[in-house]
Amino acid sequence: MSTPEESLSRRRNDGEAGYNIRILAVDDDRAYLRYVKHVLTRANFIVELADDGASAIERMRCEPPIDILLIDLAMPGLDGIETVRRIQNESSAAGLYTILLTASSGTTTKLRALESGLDDFISKTSAEVEIIAKIRSAARRVEMERRLHAANRELEVLALTDELTGIANRRVLFRTGEEILRQGRIVSLVLFDLDRFKAVNDTYGHLAGDRILADVAASFKANTRYGDIIGRYGGDEFYLVLPDTRLDEARQMAERLASNIRVLRWTLNDTVLTMNAQYGVATSPGSGSTVAELLAVCDQALYRGKRRAAPRPSPEDRPEVR
Repeated sequence: MSTPEESLSRRRNDGEAGYNIRILAVDDDRAYLRYVKHVLTRANFIVELADDGASAIERMRCEPPIDILLIDLAMPGLDGIETVRRIQNESSAAGLYTILLTASSGTTTKLRALESGLDDFISKTSAEVEIIAKIRSAARRVEMERRLHAANRELEVLALTDELTGIANRRVLFRTGEEILRQGRIVSLVLFDLDRFKAVNDTYGHLAGDRILADVAASFKANTRYGDIIGRYGGDEFYLVLPDTRLDEARQMAERLASNIRVLRWTLNDTVLTMNAQYGVATSPGSGSTVAELLAVCDQALYRGKRRAAPRPSPEDRPEVR
C-alpha cells in the first residue's frame, strides 16, 4: 500500500486543464457510467468504473490508489452511503474524497450524505460544466491535503532526527522504548560514551568533533540489525535500543559496536586519531520497568567502565609534596 507521500509523488497538477487524479465512478446504470467517464476523461482525469458497491470496495484495496470516489446513492445490494462507510473503515480510504451521485434534488438526501461522512454530492441532472467544476474542486482539495500531510510528516521526521548525525534523537528513545515496554516485551538498552572527546574538540575544533560524531553514527548504523534503534542521546553519547534482546546478547552487540569504533581513523593536522567508547547495558524487566530506570542502570555501568579505563597518573603527574 502506498503512503500519501508516495501517492503524491506520482501525481502532477495541470492547473485549469485538470489534474492527473484517479477517479472511481460507481453506478449500476452503465449508460450513465459511460457518460461520466466520457465527460471526465475529456477533462484530463483518469476514470475507472464499477457497477456495484462490492466491486468498489474490492477496487479500493488495490493499487494504484483512488483519489476521488464518485458513487451513486441507490444501487442494488449496498447503497452508496453504506459502501462509503465500509471503505472508510479500511486504511485504503486514507485521503479519499467522496462524492455522492443522486437523482434526488431534495435537501434531506444531501444532508444525509454529508452527515454520513461524504464530502460532497452531485445531482445526476447536473450539466457537464458543473460536474467538471465539482471534480476539479475536489481534486484541488485532495492535492492540498496530501501536500499538508507530506509537510507534517517531514516536520515529524525532523523533530525525531538528530541534525548532525542523521540518526534518531533522544525523543525516539523514550517514545519507542516506552512503547516496547508497554507491550511487555524484553528490551535491552545500551548507552555509549566516547572517551576523550572533549579533548578532541578543545584541540582540533568543533568541526573535527562533528566529523567524528557523524562517522561514529555511520558505523553504528552499518553494524546494527533491522529493528534495532540507534540514536544520539546528546553530546558524545549514543544509545541503542535492542527489542527482544536479552542481557548477554546485548553486551555482545555493544562490544562489537565499540570494537568497530576503535578501528576508525581520523587524520587531523597530520595527526592520526583513534576513538574508544565505553558503554553500559541494562535489560528490562530485570534492570527496570521504564526507560528512565534503564538509563540510570546504564549510567552507573558506564561510569564504572570509564573509571576502569581512565589512565593511572604517573609519578611525574602527581603533585609535588613539600
